[in-house]
Amino acid sequence: MAKKENKVNALWGGRFNSGTNHLAQSFSASVDIDKRLFKTDIQGSIAYAEILKKANIISAKELSKIKKGLKKILEEIIQDKFNWDPALEDVHMNIESRLTAISGIAAKKIHTGRSRNDQVATDLRLFLMEKTDDISNLLISLQESILSKAEIYADSIMPGLTHLQIAQPVTFGHHLMAWYEMLARDYSRLQDAKERMSVMPLGSAALSGTRFNIDRKLLAKKLGFKEISKNSMDAVSDRDFVLELASSLSIIGIHLSRVCEEIIIWSSSQYNYVNLSDEVSTGSSIMPQKKNPDMTELIRGGASKTIANLMGLLSLMKNLPLTYNRDLQEDKAFIFNSVDFTEDSLALLALVIEGMQPNTEKMRQDCFIGQITATDLADYLVEKNMPFRKAHEVVGKIVAHAETKKMQIFELEISELRKFTKLIEDDVVNYLNPEKTILARKQTGGTAPTQVKREIRVAKNSLSKRRL
Repeated sequence: MAKKENKVNALWGGRFNSGTNHLAQSFSASVDIDKRLFKTDIQGSIAYAEILKKANIISAKELSKIKKGLKKILEEIIQDKFNWDPALEDVHMNIESRLTAISGIAAKKIHTGRSRNDQVATDLRLFLMEKTDDISNLLISLQESILSKAEIYADSIMPGLTHLQIAQPVTFGHHLMAWYEMLARDYSRLQDAKERMSVMPLGSAALSGTRFNIDRKLLAKKLGFKEISKNSMDAVSDRDFVLELASSLSIIGIHLSRVCEEIIIWSSSQYNYVNLSDEVSTGSSIMPQKKNPDMTELIRGGASKTIANLMGLLSLMKNLPLTYNRDLQEDKAFIFNSVDFTEDSLALLALVIEGMQPNTEKMRQDCFIGQITATDLADYLVEKNMPFRKAHEVVGKIVAHAETKKMQIFELEISELRKFTKLIEDDVVNYLNPEKTILARKQTGGTAPTQVKREIRVAKNSLSKRRL
């Protein structure tokens, strides 16, 4: 039986006498992953064709055929009528092959002065710039959900924790605003990453630039880039923008995981601080009473993927020489996975927080255990002109005394407190009541309800200007 001859890829031209081995062809195909770039690939090709016309490389008639063909291909893909052929390797060659079938000889001119090297770098930047905007808007939506809850509960007290131990009283609104601040930094990082991402590689060709009179500045303007790349070798091999976005997404993942960890703890029967809505909870196949916070657990667990993807990208890039190497084909699976997880988890966590009902009475009750106002008592003594370290020592002895009596320090008689220092007077009661002590912490960043409400107003004003 005669051995089946492998067909030569038509887009490779006349260099090869035989086609790629079937196993090698299957191994090297990336179209199943990079076909997500079809919109930006077509967007880039239309703009590039217009620049080719401006450079007198194609005629007006040829440009018209190319644009009509590309728009037809876009419709076919959107309507799921496009035939993706793994033998054509990637999204670029699939689209160009189909364009040739539709537009004829004109399509064969579109790759003049262009390589898949600068083409994919351009497509990926455009795609990730759009996704950065999408994720930024999802961050804003999540922040809005947090602000709505924080505004309602700006006066509700709860224990603030360190080492998961009761530390000092705070308001629930103040705690929620801490989540808001995490996400504010995430938003800022995304905007910084997008700024550096907005550099157009197209016109760099394979690695050395092009001899054709391509108006790169006009091309960049058409595609929405702020700048053009300054070195063709760096342009086709640079994936810093992918690394930077992956890093930003991994930090978002860490923040979401931390938020979810707190929600999981709070929703436990031991804490009973919040009740989650049924639509984000699940039951047990064997225990009828269970209401599990599975969505928050899945976000917490899934965040590890964003870290793994960042590590994968860093490992991929660490030893690649200039310029393009086929290893770079692997970058998309990592970053696409992080993008998808981030989009889904941001939307889902907003849903969790919107439906989350806090048990403010349980939170308040827990502010009267754990000697929660011990620091306030030390502050009281400082205001009476006692050095802080001495005050810390005195209050430590008071706490130890109260513990031996299985009491809280606010339950001790004034006369009993005065045995430790004569500086303590009747006005100390205002420093021992957690509902009163929070009112004094009104410096910027403090937990006083007036300060929390001020920060919420500032945050709302800021978010109203951020929508992309």
